[in-house]
Amino acid sequence: MSLDTNSNSSSGSRNSSTGRAQYKIVEHVEDLDRYCPGGYHPIQIGDDLDDGQYRLVDKLGYGGYSTIWLARDLRRARYVAVKAITADASACTPESSLIHSLVKSPSIPGQEIIPRLIDEFWMAGPNGKHRCIVTAPAQMSLLDAKEASVFGLFQPKVAQSVIAQLIRGVAFLHSEGVVHGGNILVQFPTSIDRYSTAELRERFGEPEPEAVVRLDGKPLSNGVPTHVFPPGWFGVRSEEIAFGEEKVILGDFGESFNPHKTPRFSSKTLPLLQPPEARFSDEPLSFASDIWTLACTIWEVLGQRPLFDAFFPNADRVTAEQVEVLGILPPEWWVKWSRRKEWFNEEGELDVKPGTSKGLNCERKTWGQRFDYCIQEPRVEVGLETVTEIERKAFEEMLRSMLVFRPKERATAHQVLHSQWMKEWGQPALEESWNTSRAVPKGEQIK
Repeated sequence: MSLDTNSNSSSGSRNSSTGRAQYKIVEHVEDLDRYCPGGYHPIQIGDDLDDGQYRLVDKLGYGGYSTIWLARDLRRARYVAVKAITADASACTPESSLIHSLVKSPSIPGQEIIPRLIDEFWMAGPNGKHRCIVTAPAQMSLLDAKEASVFGLFQPKVAQSVIAQLIRGVAFLHSEGVVHGGNILVQFPTSIDRYSTAELRERFGEPEPEAVVRLDGKPLSNGVPTHVFPPGWFGVRSEEIAFGEEKVILGDFGESFNPHKTPRFSSKTLPLLQPPEARFSDEPLSFASDIWTLACTIWEVLGQRPLFDAFFPNADRVTAEQVEVLGILPPEWWVKWSRRKEWFNEEGELDVKPGTSKGLNCERKTWGQRFDYCIQEPRVEVGLETVTEIERKAFEEMLRSMLVFRPKERATAHQVLHSQWMKEWGQPALEESWNTSRAVPKGEQIK
């Protein structure tokens, strides 16, 4: 689980020794070399898909095995997201079947965070056959919203509501035997459907095509698009998300798995969110790993900066941050960590000389100090309500139960769902939000 929505990066030429086409570098688009047999489908903004039902109007994002597009459903006068999956992943991806299997009775708490599968169809092209998944469109990721803001904060009740949605959603997924491992997105408000394509672009800007150019000057092959598009920006700054419009959905179910059926031993989440067992344990990752990542995400939603805030976060610096905040690792992990002496003595006490702190302060920054630095002080700076001492205590108790080093000793999603913080702050905020937006799903109640 991550606040982010895609892995924007540069795409361009590779070493000629690979024998593959080389292209002029284009920033913030998918890997151009993956426009090849088995790879991406070369679709463009303006294309009509599935017998003309969906017209592509902009780019929403991309990943290693798909491109995601904002499309107008011409038959139902609404906007949708179309995920076009690479040909080599289309036959084996379980994403659509997983989403479909998770959509059950609307009265099940937490299910509202699962994107609804609107449609599914196939496209044939020069690079193969591609599965396309149609869902409600996401406006932005939570990370997008924070990064667009000068202060990187959500309104207090918005933060409480988002956290409650995440906890409910993860509890639902775990009850269905699913570890999420994907991204967190904010849905478009339903009012977006009233905009024509021209009005949408007047408000959010025109798509910005970038020409695809081979470095050797040869013409493009049939499977390569003439232009690619960086994702458009349809979001708002985090502090501008109105209470009642903070509906989040979980994305990227291609990274989800059932730990009882598919053992995994490595985590693809961002380094600052990765659980320590992904590095030190020989046991496969499971639901407890999701709980660790959820706790780190919850902290970021409530405050401005991450709990583990390593500069250039490689594995050792992240581990050092975890030890600084939570204490010494379990003995069998402690001895495995070969670089521990660069930061700590054998008792787990910070032991660095001034000027050689390797990214850590010379004095230990406690949980309480981090809470003030990451959450309370930024809120005071921008005039937002700070967290009361009663809520702060309940919040810390909930998160510390989720951030126990040994996975088997961590709180379960069910226990987090019934924590004091959820009962007294998270659930009431979510219920108030639903009443504000009149968006309570039929038959749904906070339970």
